[in-house]
Amino acid sequence: MNIRIALCALLAGAGLVACQRGAAPANTASASTASASATAPASSAAAQPLSKTGETPTAFVTRMLAPYQPNGEQWASTDTPAKEAAQKAFQAKYDADFYDPDFGKLMNDNGALAMKKAGGVDMDYDPICQCQDSSATYSVVSGHPDGAHYDVVVKSDDKEQGTWTFVLADSDKGWRLYDVIDSGGDVRAMLAQHNACMRAAKTETEGGKCIGG
Repeated sequence: MNIRIALCALLAGAGLVACQRGAAPANTASASTASASATAPASSAAAQPLSKTGETPTAFVTRMLAPYQPNGEQWASTDTPAKEAAQKAFQAKYDADFYDPDFGKLMNDNGALAMKKAGGVDMDYDPICQCQDSSATYSVVSGHPDGAHYDVVVKSDDKEQGTWTFVLADSDKGWRLYDVIDSGGDVRAMLAQHNACMRAAKTETEGGKCIGG
């Protein structure tokens, strides 16, 4: 299931306005990214590690953000069956090219579980743009190693958003988005916790408590 298409469908199913312009709650850099100044320049290409496919983290993130830039393919019209089919095909390829498979599965499982077990939506924004829809411009702020991963701090020209962090993991296919750290904390850890709680829930009331904290 495509991550962003599924999010839009889930929002609509929950009675919310799906994929309308509007940022997620204002973000600030988390404690894990405090050492990366919001005003510092992005790490130079020479100082960055290369993935197994020979790409720097900044180059990967720049490619990942490109479809989210104004008039980017993430915001393409789907007002005809042909355009909708084209967008679904684009999204499927995008998810395969940029998301760590386990992170993508956590997101898709979360959407399905929230509808089935909690009667609504848990994660109601796209973690890459920190929005439901947007015309913002995104850019890399800085990057630094983080153990086995590499963290890239990004921002948009919407000053209310602050900064957030992409946690990248290398693979045989190159860098992949392993996690996102935003104003709410560690997205991967949150999804895992909420999903486990909802799987164990016996009633919709119990499921609702899993995502209502």
